[in-house]
Amino acid sequence: MIQGEYEGLKAMHAVSPELVPEPYAWGQYENDNKKTYFLLVEFRLVGQQPPDPVKFTARLAELHMKSESPTGKFGFHTTTCHGKVPQLTDLWEDSWEILYRKQLAHMIKMDEEKNGPWPEFKILCDLVLDNVIPRLLRPLQSDGRSIKPCLVHGDLWDENTATDMRTGEPFIFDPGCFYAHNEYETGNWRAVRHRLSNKTYTRNYKRHFTMSEPDVDWDARNILYSLRYNLGASTLFPGSVQRQEVYKDMSTLCKRFCPEILRARTVDLEAHMKSLNLGEAGPAAAAADVGLMEGGESGSGVAGENRNGDVVNASADVGVGKNKDGAENGGDEEEEEEEEEEEEEEEEKENEGKWK
Repeated sequence: MIQGEYEGLKAMHAVSPELVPEPYAWGQYENDNKKTYFLLVEFRLVGQQPPDPVKFTARLAELHMKSESPTGKFGFHTTTCHGKVPQLTDLWEDSWEILYRKQLAHMIKMDEEKNGPWPEFKILCDLVLDNVIPRLLRPLQSDGRSIKPCLVHGDLWDENTATDMRTGEPFIFDPGCFYAHNEYETGNWRAVRHRLSNKTYTRNYKRHFTMSEPDVDWDARNILYSLRYNLGASTLFPGSVQRQEVYKDMSTLCKRFCPEILRARTVDLEAHMKSLNLGEAGPAAAAADVGLMEGGESGSGVAGENRNGDVVNASADVGVGKNKDGAENGGDEEEEEEEEEEEEEEEEKENEGKWK
């Protein structure tokens, strides 16, 4: 764990020394049967957390843009961690889709080992891995499109960011680095438990680093990337609400991109549970949650959170995509986005003095 953090700090500091404290050394204490390790890093005095959104997002985007993968691929040369949870980073892949699928599958496995089996949840996990990931990530590197492997911090939340009280500049620490799609970094900002979920941060970041094409999939990709972070939190804190949050977000994605397969898998699970005399409340509830029971959409749905921290129903659309007939189905989303942008601009004007 300590070695991974040292290597991550070292890689980031080489690109952006103002943004990242310099790591000096790491190692294990001698004659210590408990295997205690140390990490020696440049001292910086922690001020405001999180930092000013304009400065912070500009420096972060600069790190992403200036960094260069040593192999030209996605991955890292050693294992890094999400808290104490080891991430699957010690590998290299040309395809971001392939790497992210492996990483998410790794997190799903660790979550199940820590929290136990959940049949309805497994259906969603399998569909996200086999259907949602190809649908959302393959277009990033096909039809003439490409994305650059960017060095990401890998665990940016409020307490891993700060303003240096001596210089007034933002800095970041305690990373779980690897080379990834730059948008992965903002997946952790979706959770309303973080102050970085304030839309001012994401909005400013996108001004410095343009959304990848197809940009209509940005919000759905953001949900997909948030899954890894929240599964990490679920593994770190068994019994917390994070697993339920992942379930809700996976439901939203599966309903959006593979509803018919979800319906079929849910019916199969219901039949299997009936054959075992386990009842049907579980799978029936799972199907109702995502509005896929016979007779149309569920009236109740599942309460989730959008990127602005608003409570939404899981039956709501998440970004513009294609329906099962191949047609784009955005509805009134363009109008809603325009209204949202106007609200954001008004909010930013109100907050202008706050961040100075």
